Amino acid sequence: MIGEFVVNNIKFDKTDSKQVTHKLYEELSKEKLISTDGSLTWVAERLDKPLIMNKVELISSLEEEYGYTKTPFSFDKFTYDNNQFIDGDALDKKAQQKAEEKKLREHEKKKAADNRIHKEHMQKMIDMKDTLPPIQIDRKIKSSSMDIRVDDVSLEVPGKLLLDQTSVILGSGRKYGLIGKNGIGKTTLLYSMCRKELKGFDKLGQILLVEQEISGDDKTVIETVLAVDAERAELLAREQEILKNGDKNNELDKIYETMENIDAHSAENNARSLLHGLGFTAKMMDMQTKFLSGGWRMRVSLARVLFCKPDMLLLDEPTNHLDLNAVMWLQDYLINWGATVLIVSHAREFLNNVCTDIISFENMQLNYYKGNYNQYEETRRRNLADQKKQFDAQQSHMSHIQDFIDKFRYNAKRASLVQSRIKSLNRIDKIEEVIMDPTTVFMFEDPEKIRPPLIRVDDGFFKYNDTDEEWLLENLKFVVDMESKVALLGANGVGKTTFLNILTEKLKCQDGDFFFNKRARISMFTQHTVDTLDITLSPHEQFTTLYSSATTEMIRSHLGRYGVTGNLAMRPMYLLSGGQKSRVALALAGWGNPHVMIMDEPTNHLDIEAVDALIVALANYQGGLIIVSHDQYFVSCICDQIWYVKAKKIKKFQGDFDDYRTALATNRL
Repeated sequence: MIGEFVVNNIKFDKTDSKQVTHKLYEELSKEKLISTDGSLTWVAERLDKPLIMNKVELISSLEEEYGYTKTPFSFDKFTYDNNQFIDGDALDKKAQQKAEEKKLREHEKKKAADNRIHKEHMQKMIDMKDTLPPIQIDRKIKSSSMDIRVDDVSLEVPGKLLLDQTSVILGSGRKYGLIGKNGIGKTTLLYSMCRKELKGFDKLGQILLVEQEISGDDKTVIETVLAVDAERAELLAREQEILKNGDKNNELDKIYETMENIDAHSAENNARSLLHGLGFTAKMMDMQTKFLSGGWRMRVSLARVLFCKPDMLLLDEPTNHLDLNAVMWLQDYLINWGATVLIVSHAREFLNNVCTDIISFENMQLNYYKGNYNQYEETRRRNLADQKKQFDAQQSHMSHIQDFIDKFRYNAKRASLVQSRIKSLNRIDKIEEVIMDPTTVFMFEDPEKIRPPLIRVDDGFFKYNDTDEEWLLENLKFVVDMESKVALLGANGVGKTTFLNILTEKLKCQDGDFFFNKRARISMFTQHTVDTLDITLSPHEQFTTLYSSATTEMIRSHLGRYGVTGNLAMRPMYLLSGGQKSRVALALAGWGNPHVMIMDEPTNHLDIEAVDALIVALANYQGGLIIVSHDQYFVSCICDQIWYVKAKKIKKFQGDFDDYRTALATNRL
């Protein structure tokens, strides 16, 4: 019987097994125990009597030639469809082809759905920005005070609660730094404040937010800034019209009086002073904005808002597109600003120099601290230490009471004492346990050592067009090895990015000697890297697209070293915050264990905790580093050399970052 055959482990060779299985099929068919009707495969029925295997003797020539079996007797296979024999290998190929086609259809369907969701998301973002108040001087908005204290404030976005019954406290003329982890909702809070959606904000004066670069057009930079004063523009236009056609209604005197009241004649000088502080030359101020890069257009946006002098100024990472000189100017400008300022920034030194208060956005609450960022850190550390001591003491006291209750719970003589202790325990106002947030960690794998130099430039000269009369960079002398920890500084537009492209062989010097070690792996992180990511893909899909041979385990493990873990690695990029996108770009830069990493503003969009983690990771990294950054604290913690670009040359600065900042402020470079 079949059962005895299996249990007793009777063995047949391949030929015998083919004969047995085919004869078994014929015998079962004769007895009408199985059916091959239509396109159905075999349908077994219960046997009413044993089937003796040793009576099966016939051999099918068809099965002998083509058939395969997958039975207890062997590991080959065959199938019948519509009572026709089908080759197992052909069936496998056909099934595999169908599976691949199905997978492709599902991928295309998912891609189409992702693109649709992305378009809807981007449209929502555009609609949200369109609801912001226009950037223009509004002399009609009046507010007796910009002091505000509102309790029980909640803020949510679809599917997520950001603030839960917290307090918003802002004092007139104070400078607040708003800090919190990437993606916690800081930018959303700024938008809500600017649109006056939060309770109590509708009674405040003008609130403006610097949130995006202007669109380039034919207007010059100075015209774009002055355009925010619509009343002045209208008065000037009316003045010219009257001068041309005659003052029939004696309007000019009234126009001149109004212009005097709004200080219209000094407006252009004030605007040019703002632009000069932000790094614009006189020539650039008269340049059409369509010829400016995104970073310079962002400066124009900042100048427009500062020119409006709102009652409350909201700044979201204002230093991201500024060089050190402009950052220092903005610090001084905001310190002397008379109105309320709320700043979201990752730049520790900027917050230290500007802020009078820090607001910590955590656990759906806003917590307030007096002083700058360093004072906040010290106060918070001390508060947490005190809270832990109080918690431990309370737990010890409660444990002592509980021990008494447990010991005498069933003692009738002490029942009243036990009940008293239980009531006392219930009345205790519990102190929350100190639960520290998971520490942000970045990890760059150390590369193998190779002989220096990795990159060397001697007497290099560069210009973009051979027809240009002057060199953009000249007499370049620079060496890179695995010990290099270099900060490359200089004003925007002097050629820092051009020099980095020369080092990575994206550009070539027209004159001079250049050496590049072909064994060296060089990676480069720039804001352009972040901007070129396909935001419809997840971080995991970014890597599988670029590195098809990498396994899922390798990619997930690598992303985890940069804080992109769990569901975050599988979410479309357009749903990630700017800081989370920067983490993905950093992970791309760290892929392959580069010998040298070149980083252009790596801290942009990262929260302060992530910046601190990046400092630790880069300080322990055993490869070479060339860093372009305006973040004073970041550079001073990592780099042991300062080079700067000025007057077409790259020079080494003798001193630390504080010395460089002093030399820059006193024009001694």
